Amino acid sequence: MTDDDDEAMTVEEIARRAGTTSRNVRSYQTKGLLSHPRKTGRVGFYNRFHLTRLKLISSMQERGYSLAAIGDLLEAWDQRKTVGEMLGLERVLAGRYHDERRREMTRRELEQRFVALREDSALWDRAVELELIVPAEGDRFAVPSPRLLDVAKTMLEVGVPPDVALDELANLRTQLGAVAESLVGLFKDHVWKPWIDAGRPIRQLPALVRKIRKLRPLPMVTVNAILAQALDAELQANVGELLSQVSNRASSESS
Repeated sequence: MTDDDDEAMTVEEIARRAGTTSRNVRSYQTKGLLSHPRKTGRVGFYNRFHLTRLKLISSMQERGYSLAAIGDLLEAWDQRKTVGEMLGLERVLAGRYHDERRREMTRRELEQRFVALREDSALWDRAVELELIVPAEGDRFAVPSPRLLDVAKTMLEVGVPPDVALDELANLRTQLGAVAESLVGLFKDHVWKPWIDAGRPIRQLPALVRKIRKLRPLPMVTVNAILAQALDAELQANVGELLSQVSNRASSESS
């Protein structure tokens, strides 16, 4: 399976994710603003680079650029003329942090793996709401993050109640979403904005791309380092109490 297969989107899906319409997507293709999708049979599938291009078009339209002006810029972009370095910028900005490939499972397979889903329809709805599972075609469901589903499975195996496990995953997503927003905000305010304020100088694009490549690993490294320190501190603060509970139980059983 290739990267493109991993993020294959129909015209309806990519339009929804880009905040536009299927009609606009097809219109941009006709006008040459967007490359055609990869075809499988009669169905076209788009990838994340198409999505990035659609968001760029929308952003430029919001700034008052006409489709004709956008077309001229994108033509120069794609042909590596005066703004050719922007292609490298597009790719480094669109690169993913996760390397997971989504899986598809039937409802039966999911219920066999998570008995609680079969026994409580509210848990099923909650899992869909959290996008741990996403309705696909027919009786099939996409699993965007198999690793996250494995985390939920491990929680259940060690005795965490299903509703508590889902609530904790939702809580973590909210907190880490705020962290991601903060770290991206630092980039936008202190790396991207100065380049925009300077008039988007083309000569600075190679340096900008290098900066972004340097910055990309830092959020994961930072979060891992801080989380490891916090876990160590929390465990050290609780280890005495946890061990004393074992000691007290052993003493009561021996007396």
